[in-house]
Amino acid sequence: MSGKPSTQATVIDVVTIVISEDPAEGAIIKLEIDGSTDVELVFEPMTLAKLQTALTKMDKVQAKASPAQ
Repeated sequence: MSGKPSTQATVIDVVTIVISEDPAEGAIIKLEIDGSTDVELVFEPMTLAKLQTALTKMDKVQAKASPAQ
């Protein structure tokens, strides 16, 4: 963690996800949050890869916790 202050916001919906086909570029994820302003997160390629890895791990943990019937 960076140690910088952070702000929590409830995410209501994922508005758009744009992932570049160029591996040297990252992605932009636009989120609808409470309040009058939405948030656009701009990911550098390495940060996007870290996020994808974390989400994959979370999927595996969740799959073990609730196996398919």
